[in-house]
Amino acid sequence: MEGVTLLTVEEAAHQLRVSPDTIRRFLRAKKLRGVRVGGQWRIPKDAVQWVFGPFEFGETVESEAFFDRHPHFLSAFERLMFLVNKCFGRPLPKPYYGPEYILFSLGESCREDFLEILFLSVNAHGCGASKLLRGLYERAVALAYMVKEPAKTGRFAKFAAVQEHKALNEALKISTEQEWDAAMGPGNTAAEIRSRFDAVKAEFGQTGKKSKPKRPAITWDLDVASMVRKVGAPFDMYYLVAYTAANFEIHATLASAMREDNKDKNTRRAQRLRQADFALFCSAMLLVEVIRSQNTLFALNLDRELHATEDAVARVWKEAIDVQAAK
Repeated sequence: MEGVTLLTVEEAAHQLRVSPDTIRRFLRAKKLRGVRVGGQWRIPKDAVQWVFGPFEFGETVESEAFFDRHPHFLSAFERLMFLVNKCFGRPLPKPYYGPEYILFSLGESCREDFLEILFLSVNAHGCGASKLLRGLYERAVALAYMVKEPAKTGRFAKFAAVQEHKALNEALKISTEQEWDAAMGPGNTAAEIRSRFDAVKAEFGQTGKKSKPKRPAITWDLDVASMVRKVGAPFDMYYLVAYTAANFEIHATLASAMREDNKDKNTRRAQRLRQADFALFCSAMLLVEVIRSQNTLFALNLDRELHATEDAVARVWKEAIDVQAAK
């Protein structure tokens, strides 16, 4: 590995803020790249630079099986996380709560979504990963739309007052206002929420029948499908499975009740694995798009790395599809 800086187990442990035993465990489980030099483990420096902190996949039977099924996943994941660090490992944009701050923070939420999906998918929780994928998809689409239409960011921020007012009204169907205030605390009391809502409600009123008052809008601008049409590929390719179909899993539907009906154990597991793999690789490609949006917004000059990372994730995804097709 000429030209590559190699770290000892102890040096890698120090960088990741974990114990040397954890590093050795990662190496044995193929969760961290390493080579043997003179009988001792050495870890390429670039294999640990992507880490924000110690990310544990979990030492489970399913996680071990995942890395056996996807032997090239780790290198693609490292490349993606290194790019994520470049994108989000920067000071928060100022002014705080300004348009750029909001869009940066929305992208950071997508990063967190991806890591949660990753953990569930690696451990074969395909249904749970799919539920989180829907939220990631919606946030990634909204981010791409606002980067394309930056004037809409203000509406996105103001609509928070409508959303919290709606939540308050729903809560008060069961709970008391005093219970709400005690649970939510200062800054989010019922009176404060109503005050914020009153300040924006004229901007978000829907036109109704003449005999009825205007109702608050149900969305801050366009509906998700209309935003997808605006931003185009690749979001339109993922819309059906990543967004629409996930509704059947999230809500109380017959489909969610009967998802494993009349299937034997092996069939159910195979279905969960397919679901987990799709959620993981789709979320990885969506995270690339999130970084692309940030790259456009902040002129980060990451075009070449974005292309290389996208290709790396796509190759691993295609390998998984080819293996499934060959069975």
